[in-house]
Amino acid sequence: MIWRKSRFWLSLVGAATLIGLLEGAQVYAGRAALLDPLPWWEALASTMPSWYLMVAVLPGILFVATKFPLDSGRWPLSLVVHLVAAVLFTFIHIIGSSWIGEALVPTMEPGYSFRRQLAATFSYYFVVELVTYFAMVGAHHAYVSTQRYRERERQAAALALNASRLEASLVRANLDSLRTQLNPHFLFNTLNAISVMAMKGERQGVVRMLTRLSDLLRLSLEHKEQLVSLREELEFLDIYLEIEHVRFKDRLSLERDVDAEALDAEVPSLLLQPLVENAIRHGISQRAGPGVVRVEASIVEGDWLELRVTDTGPGFGDSPNRGGTGVGIANTRARLEQLYGDRQTMELCNRAEGGACVTVRLPLRIYSGELVDEPLRTATA
Repeated sequence: MIWRKSRFWLSLVGAATLIGLLEGAQVYAGRAALLDPLPWWEALASTMPSWYLMVAVLPGILFVATKFPLDSGRWPLSLVVHLVAAVLFTFIHIIGSSWIGEALVPTMEPGYSFRRQLAATFSYYFVVELVTYFAMVGAHHAYVSTQRYRERERQAAALALNASRLEASLVRANLDSLRTQLNPHFLFNTLNAISVMAMKGERQGVVRMLTRLSDLLRLSLEHKEQLVSLREELEFLDIYLEIEHVRFKDRLSLERDVDAEALDAEVPSLLLQPLVENAIRHGISQRAGPGVVRVEASIVEGDWLELRVTDTGPGFGDSPNRGGTGVGIANTRARLEQLYGDRQTMELCNRAEGGACVTVRLPLRIYSGELVDEPLRTATA
């Protein structure tokens, strides 16, 4: 702060010196043109004191301008104070400059009178001095207004940044909450199936399901990211389906049609598992005979990833949208809305050949493995 103020005043002194030198050169050249030359130092003595004195009285002007701003509610009083200060500045500047100039270079011309010269200077420069005063006050006002505007901009930007970070944190917390709700959802269903198999005495099935459940929980705890590659999501789904195969045996068949170029696409973790679980629970388990769950993934229209889960069960009934209000479907829909906003779709329908169909379409993004701090709906908008 001290260095900034020192630099400001040094700049003013430098500017005053430069203007004084230019004006002195003008006086020197003018007298030479009139064949009445002056020595350099006399020409400078007639101009430099005026500019240095103006710099000297400038702190007083800035003090008055700060204490009595013209844009305040008491502007009539401020205007009166500035008029008085302007007249005072004019007297100080003209008298002081003239006196210093006379002291440096005394006028030796016959009949010369300092008082008459001072009166002439007042008649020539009185209005100019008043305008100069108000010009300095106006420049100070413009500077202060600019600083206030910039400060308001900085504060507004800081508030907007804090609000954006808070919104991102709230979205992230909401996403984590939705994701963690899915873990106990399939965990409880699996433990219930294990207890049923244990009651039936199916020891090998219980051991196999517990082993795969252990693998599933380990992967779930190790991968806490909201986003993974489709390849990782399918690997997680394979372990889950092994558990379901133990439960349903030959009643459950899985078909998969995944484009190779879609494997590296970025998807929300635990996206497919609740959809497949919904297809098994409300589709395959409702049939007396065997059923099929089909998982498809493809890139459509160049920049969209389309995922589809279908089954050969009874379907969603007459109202597919109302049929998808379970925990898995509802949480998946909420997570997609949080992550992508309007840049996603999730459609539920009944297949013409029988069974249910869930189609999810997401913006195509290649998974990079990097954490995303902002909601994707802002990053992809």
